[in-house]
Amino acid sequence: MIEPFRAPEGSTPIDAAGLRSRHVTTYADLCVAEAENILAAQAKHLTRRASPEKVLTEEFLRRLHRDMFGAVWDWAGTYRRVQTNVGVAPAAIREEAAKLCQDARFWDAADDGMPVLERAVRLHHRCVWIHPFPNGNGRHARMLADVYLFSHRHALPAWPSGLAGAGAARADYLAALKAADAGDHQGLVAFTRRFLPD
Repeated sequence: MIEPFRAPEGSTPIDAAGLRSRHVTTYADLCVAEAENILAAQAKHLTRRASPEKVLTEEFLRRLHRDMFGAVWDWAGTYRRVQTNVGVAPAAIREEAAKLCQDARFWDAADDGMPVLERAVRLHHRCVWIHPFPNGNGRHARMLADVYLFSHRHALPAWPSGLAGAGAARADYLAALKAADAGDHQGLVAFTRRFLPD
């Protein structure tokens, strides 16, 4: 029997329904299984460079989530059907995801001086705000931003492992996301820049 999966503060609560592996019986097991699946997705998406146009589609958003979590959860890549403590209404997810991709393609084409890093941060934030999946939304949004940066030949942040648990990095991250909710993306830009290579 699986012990309750206690999600870190600010995370979507974890429901064990849809778990694919019988070997995952504790939260620690779940973290290991998901980390292994995410590493495989990174190897797939951060070694072969796709064009930004291919990354900025609603279908790619779902495929990336499936690649990150499909070995662990049977609902990976499927939009959530219930309202969570954060995120848009389930009926609005597909439309909001499509609008996000359209907006990001516009940011790329606009040539208005917005740096690539800021565009990636806005993509990251909006994806978290939509919260399209039952779980894994923060990790998915960060990886989506990484794939976007990679498609633009930009350096990638080395995200701290502390974002998944309690601690100063997670508190700073949540504060930056909250500021972005109010329209101020500079805190999230600064947070992301902290983890870029020197």
